[in-house]
Amino acid sequence: MADYLCVSGCEIQEMGDRRIYHLNNNSVVIEHPKYPGKTRFQFYTHSGQSIRKPADKTAMKQAVERHKKRWRLA
Repeated sequence: MADYLCVSGCEIQEMGDRRIYHLNNNSVVIEHPKYPGKTRFQFYTHSGQSIRKPADKTAMKQAVERHKKRWRLA
């Protein structure tokens, strides 16, 4: 993933227990705010396959954190 990732859409489901972030490369990050550390985020490609590479996960997580900081969702 050489592109600069940013969040293009956010869905808040189940009364805030699950947040689904859509990124500009059509990948998806699912956040469960009440879960601890590693199990909090799930990363998927545009075709629904889970992402395994730590560098890609870090870039996607940084995009989500920038979005949360900008829109004060934290």
